[in-house]
Amino acid sequence: MTRASLAGWPGLNGSYENANFLRELAESLPRILPEGGPDKAALLQRLANEELAQAEYEDQVRAKVTVARADARPGMTTEQLRQRLHGRYQELRDAV
Repeated sequence: MTRASLAGWPGLNGSYENANFLRELAESLPRILPEGGPDKAALLQRLANEELAQAEYEDQVRAKVTVARADARPGMTTEQLRQRLHGRYQELRDAV
C-alpha cells in the first residue's frame, strides 16, 4: 500500500508534515537562535523522529484496515466465535 493510495485518509499528511517541519527547524535552529545550543536541536530531532514513527505506524494501521475492509470472506458473529472457542476448549479439555 502506498502513501498515494492512502491520501484520502484524514490527517495522513499531517504527521509527515510535522516531522519534516521539526527536522527543518532543528537544522535551522543554530542560525535562528545561536544561543539555543545543540540540546534544543537534538530535542527537535527527537520530536521529529517520534512524529515520523507515529506517521509510519498510522500508515501500517490504515493499510491493515484497508485490507480488512476489502476482505470478502464471510464474517463471524461474536456468538459464533464464542461457540467455536467453547467447542475447541471442550475438545482440548477432553483430550487431557
